[in-house]
Amino acid sequence: MQSNITFKKIKGFVSKMFLTFVALCSFSGVLRAQYSNGPLSTGATATGGAAAPAGFTWSELQPTIVNFGLGGSIAAGLGLADDVTIPCGITWNTTKLTVYAYSTGYAGATSPFNDIRVRIFNTNPSVGAPVPIFGDLTTNRFLASSSASMYRIANATPGTTRQIWKIEATVITSLPAGTYWIEWQSGTIAGVTSNFSPAKTVVGTSTQPGNNALQHTIAGNIWTALTDGTPAAPQDMPFDLNYTSVGAPCAGTPTPGNTISNITTGCLGVPFNLSVQNVTCGTGITYQWQSSPTLAGTYTNIAGATNTTYSGSVTTGAFYRLAVTCGGTNTGTSTPVQVALTLASGCYCTTSLASSTADED
Repeated sequence: MQSNITFKKIKGFVSKMFLTFVALCSFSGVLRAQYSNGPLSTGATATGGAAAPAGFTWSELQPTIVNFGLGGSIAAGLGLADDVTIPCGITWNTTKLTVYAYSTGYAGATSPFNDIRVRIFNTNPSVGAPVPIFGDLTTNRFLASSSASMYRIANATPGTTRQIWKIEATVITSLPAGTYWIEWQSGTIAGVTSNFSPAKTVVGTSTQPGNNALQHTIAGNIWTALTDGTPAAPQDMPFDLNYTSVGAPCAGTPTPGNTISNITTGCLGVPFNLSVQNVTCGTGITYQWQSSPTLAGTYTNIAGATNTTYSGSVTTGAFYRLAVTCGGTNTGTSTPVQVALTLASGCYCTTSLASSTADED
């Protein structure tokens, strides 16, 4: 999952980011908001200049991506899952989950989707055999479905055969601070069999740090990391989660302490993970990872890196730190750490290809 939240970035790019406030804080201190694990729209103009129909935008595959959508349909026995992290000191009381899907060739004026099953885990469901803390794959939690005003298209190939629809589910539960995995399946009306879900799409990229969505084959309980492209790259799934947030506001200037990296040097393209020594709790917290070519140089923001952690890959080598801001004004930065590039003889690169009959190429 990859996304943003005004208090805290929940996952990689935000995406898993983009927190949209649907209302302001009330006098009771309750915040009504929507977490978005997007984006999905790539704009009203496709590569090559073709304009989307009036009132619509494109969701255009980026050059290395192969699949228009991934399988997550009830009929096919497949599920999709992605994660979200709720900041420390905060509880989300959820009300609604919105996911996205299309049916190739469907031209009806109303949505072909009328069924959605939802489960929530408080741990990665692909590890061991965890029990969901909410929901099941038998209860239809369908609330509504409407056009997302987007068409899924191939790169530089406009078309209107894959209209994307929003599918809303009633999800009423209370989630204290922590990381949660949301799994869903969607179903269609009688006579409609095509059912695919588009992956999160960011212009100019095939993947983002923090992308880690899963596909679940119900028979056999097989979980598979969602990858796409050539070479295969991790993907994220867009979803929106409406909630009210309860928690105490942050205070003072944050003190994130040392920046922690799982490696200090690596070959070109080797992945690395960053975190900080101290986590700042409370509402009103924002995070921004920054980098600089030198320790005492100018630090610039890393696009989309607005989570408490950051996953990247070694390029030319750099110093990294996390800027933590309380209330929009008081900012503290972590002590930088260097992740250096090595050109040792043992360095090498690999490529891979992947395909799945569960997805639409």
